[in-house]
Amino acid sequence: MKNWKLIATGCLLLFFFHSPEAEAQVVTRRNTTVVKVDRPVKRKIRRKKRRVRRRTLRRLPANTRALVWRNVSYYPVGGMYYIANRGAYVRAFPPRGFRIRTVPALTRLMVRGAAYYYAAGVFYKNINDEYEVVAAPVGAVVPELPEDAEEMDFDGITTYELNQTLYKAIDDGYEVIELLEDED
Repeated sequence: MKNWKLIATGCLLLFFFHSPEAEAQVVTRRNTTVVKVDRPVKRKIRRKKRRVRRRTLRRLPANTRALVWRNVSYYPVGGMYYIANRGAYVRAFPPRGFRIRTVPALTRLMVRGAAYYYAAGVFYKNINDEYEVVAAPVGAVVPELPEDAEEMDFDGITTYELNQTLYKAIDDGYEVIELLEDED
């Protein structure tokens, strides 16, 4: 028993008091250079409510005529457009390039020296006595948004999305801050 105690004590002493030169490791360090690449920042868009809220009509008002553009019939009702879908008429925004002769309740806006017209979430430009649907100009301020606008959180800012356009509430109304791309 006494021998085991001596052997155990000797092993512990060797373990704790060993020389560092015996087990030295060689460390080779490489010089590395870090190259910073400026990439566009992807902004996170968080929708507070992920529901699709669509305006629908069972029947169109009397004397409503279809405006056909690229084989799609658009029915103008009260400044908004509807398309036929399974026996009902669903609210739809006309695509860019769509032209119409008259639009009720237009608001004229000047953005960077160019005249735009706004009605029910759609921006128009006057071309040859017709109104053509165009992309929303960034920086435009509209007095009000339709009920279809969806509230979202965009980089910590409360914004509203309507017709692939983001709006921010300001004192005078709502300002266009960015256009969204289609997720194709």
